[in-house]
Amino acid sequence: QYANGVLADGYQTLFQNYASFRPISSIDWRKKIVKASEFGALSGAIYEDATLKANEMGHSMVAQGKTAEIGWMVTDSLQNLKDFTGDEATPTLVRTIVLRGYDASDEDVDREGLLNTICTASPVSLFRDDKSLVQVHEGMLYIAELLMREIEQYIDSTAPNHKIVFAGHSIGGSLSILLMILLTKSRGASFVRDNVLRVYTFGSPPIFSMETTSNLKRIATGEESGDYCSILDAFDLPTSIVYSYSQPWDPIPRLYTPYDPLYPLIDDLGDDGYTPWVSGPPRTLRPILKTILENWEGWPSYRDNARFKLGQDYRSVGEQFLLLPEPIRYLTDRLVSVNTAVPEIDAVYSISSRELLPALAEVFTLETLQISLVPVAIRSFIHHFYPAYDAPFVAFASSLDEVDASNPDDSRNIE
Repeated sequence: QYANGVLADGYQTLFQNYASFRPISSIDWRKKIVKASEFGALSGAIYEDATLKANEMGHSMVAQGKTAEIGWMVTDSLQNLKDFTGDEATPTLVRTIVLRGYDASDEDVDREGLLNTICTASPVSLFRDDKSLVQVHEGMLYIAELLMREIEQYIDSTAPNHKIVFAGHSIGGSLSILLMILLTKSRGASFVRDNVLRVYTFGSPPIFSMETTSNLKRIATGEESGDYCSILDAFDLPTSIVYSYSQPWDPIPRLYTPYDPLYPLIDDLGDDGYTPWVSGPPRTLRPILKTILENWEGWPSYRDNARFKLGQDYRSVGEQFLLLPEPIRYLTDRLVSVNTAVPEIDAVYSISSRELLPALAEVFTLETLQISLVPVAIRSFIHHFYPAYDAPFVAFASSLDEVDASNPDDSRNIE
């Protein structure tokens, strides 16, 4: 009966407890799917031959480099303003700042040092007034401040009519949001609203939290849903300035939250400090991972840092989008066997930042025991790796060209 309901009604049945879960209207396809897929591909290009890939997408390279062990690039492109705002078609120069996520294959950076910084997740104050307190991941703030010193020159050198886009995969997306917030702090919200078209993130972990009386009131009265994001609102920025995309089996968007399935890897160690997941049944990965940890010289310092700072209660920011497979693929993954390959995207749905993680935890469950088993562990890695946000998303966006999206009242979604 469960399977029949999913096959008959699709994801609406699975997400019925989440009022903000909804398909994307055809009038927004170019803005929220087609254009986003371009920046998803660009966020993947930085891991490869960035100049070649960017040029193939119509972006010319302005600069590239590494700061605080994070790779970055700056491109210029001619864009249609309508694809970002929905207004009249206007050719517009866009400067895009792309930040790379953690790249374990890059031997030119201090990967161990970067990993420790990523795990230095204690909240530190970012913004305070009489009503609210915005806090941010300590390590990410350290990186973002160094990045801003390097990248700000490419913001200053834009032409008067230039617009700006930030984009990034994994922690690169989280840092992209933080760069926009730092820009807001230094130049004001009006500068950002007038000049920054959007921040695109792909498979990025939350790094912000907020304590505010007005926010608690909104939650209690049910007002904080849909398109409202209290963290962006604290900086007088619209929720729509950030578009965040997640593969539903990707564990990284759950990092630094109560829904994080990876934190118990640190929290459930044996007395020797090396044996993972000592609670629960035996599993194949336990001896393999123990051997890896025993041969990692930096493990003790990383372990101690992560144990006390990695578990947090950060919240997603901006408009959230789920890249969903066919319902039949979902059912076979849940009820039959785990398929590690990244599936074709069958539908893209939006959901509020407040409901994203509870919904994923219920529908696309990733429990600590599951993720410690080999098939789920492999799937988790593959579904977070940057290609998961590149070719499948581009292919799905291309399929929209075959659909007549001329009717503004049409709220169809390809399923």
